[in-house]
Amino acid sequence: MDRHVAIWTTILLLGLVPVARSAGGPVAAQPAAAEAVQRDRRYEAYGFVFESYEGHDCLGWFTEHEIEVLGAVIEAYADLAGGPDRLSALVDGPVSVRRDRHTVVSYTQAGRVIGLGRGAFDVAQTTESNFYTWGAESGDELAQIVFGHEVGHRWIEGLRRRDGIDWAERYGQNVWRGERVSSRDTWADADAVDCEEEAVTNLALFVLGKGYRWTFLRDAPASEQRQVRIDGWVYDLAAAS
Repeated sequence: MDRHVAIWTTILLLGLVPVARSAGGPVAAQPAAAEAVQRDRRYEAYGFVFESYEGHDCLGWFTEHEIEVLGAVIEAYADLAGGPDRLSALVDGPVSVRRDRHTVVSYTQAGRVIGLGRGAFDVAQTTESNFYTWGAESGDELAQIVFGHEVGHRWIEGLRRRDGIDWAERYGQNVWRGERVSSRDTWADADAVDCEEEAVTNLALFVLGKGYRWTFLRDAPASEQRQVRIDGWVYDLAAAS
């Protein structure tokens, strides 16, 4: 099991505001082989296959609209990576994308599954569950950010395997201020996993063309100087990829 076996259902408590993180065991039950499964392979060349399930307590169906919304994220990542084949290699595809009926935002399992829960497409439900929404104004926008976050984990893990370089650590050294919701202090020895959570979120916001970059301190636009530093890290990451 790799270093960032995801978990958006295991909650990273930053003060009183939880945010889902990638670090723990399985979240959704694995479907039995006999259960009906439909695989949409239109993005297989990019390294992703959408899976929909019938008759499963945890897993359900993607709508055509939802696949189109998430497919736009995949295409945007491919543009930054240098094409579908390069993105597929980076994420070690094919990665299965599943719809989870549980009240979660998103998660990954061993790097080969990305799940999106009911909250991923519902800003009100995500807010009620006390998850971050990163300023999203619609369910589609929120789903793209949380899905892009998980794709970012796969990208960084892919470079760890390929080059032995940890771009989350580079983010921590050059960008991250180590801020926590519970404190405005800067932690010199802050948890590197926390750092990666912020890094992949900002990678997703960059890829999606959002006009702000996010920090764990608060769900709000960052300063202009900080955004320049974040964007510089993304450009360096893309060049190394």
